[in-house]
Amino acid sequence: MARILIIHGDRSARKALEAAASPHHEVQSVSDLSKGIGAINKQRPRLVIVGLDVHKKDGLELLRAMKRSHVSVPTIVIGMAGSGLMQPAVMKLGASAFIEYPVEPAVLEQAISRALQTDVDARGQQPPITPEEAEANLTELEAELNRRMKCVAGKNQVYIQSLIVGQLRKTRPRISLKCPLRAEHGDPPNVYYEYIRDVCCVDPSACPAWQTFRAKHPA
Repeated sequence: MARILIIHGDRSARKALEAAASPHHEVQSVSDLSKGIGAINKQRPRLVIVGLDVHKKDGLELLRAMKRSHVSVPTIVIGMAGSGLMQPAVMKLGASAFIEYPVEPAVLEQAISRALQTDVDARGQQPPITPEEAEANLTELEAELNRRMKCVAGKNQVYIQSLIVGQLRKTRPRISLKCPLRAEHGDPPNVYYEYIRDVCCVDPSACPAWQTFRAKHPA
């Protein structure tokens, strides 16, 4: 579960994005860019979702402001009607994803999980253990995810990870998957619960490593 900030001037779109993200994340939302920048500085969200339309270019302005300030927070831009032409500029400024509105909840969840996993990879860290993992029987959760697995590279590869650190001290057990496609793609091989739940077990075609593999090995 990540702390997510939504910045969107359209109330109905903002509420729809809140509803889509809140089942698995701690969500805060604001209606304008200045409040959003203040919330980023104060709340330190792990991810930002920001709106963009042809009249109110909050997404572009936010990315520019973060670049000027050397602030690095994964940012998903939600493009409203007519904003598609701005997608190249948004991606060049470092957006994690550009998604046209309206967006299906599953698509938004996949984009969030991809962005968080990419951020974890870049920082060389593991994400925090989610409340679902903390509260579940991990053996049962491991078995469930292996049953639901849709990626052929992940079949029966979900496991309970616990690492030895320091003076033979173990880390807290958590759900993980060591992906051979990511290793081949040049990314750190391990992915974690939210990515497994939202991408590997739902739509592997949303995974960059899978996309690269399919481009090299077309069906």
